[in-house]
Amino acid sequence: MPKFFFDLYNTRDITIDDEGIDLAGIDAVRRLAMEALGQPILDDANETSAGTTKVVVRDTIGRVILRATAAITLDDS
Repeated sequence: MPKFFFDLYNTRDITIDDEGIDLAGIDAVRRLAMEALGQPILDDANETSAGTTKVVVRDTIGRVILRATAAITLDDS
């Protein structure tokens, strides 16, 4: 099974995945990327801050396989 690395970028910090995870293929990569986007948004919900969260998925030789981005906007009107 191929190994993939999920790097997380958000408004406050960057987390580079140096361990990776073995996944069966691109469908599993997409599902995990969506989960990886959602968790920091939930974790930061108490801070009520707008911003962007991005997950960049790399393979074992460093090629970018997938980019997923979520933008959070807050409208008090």
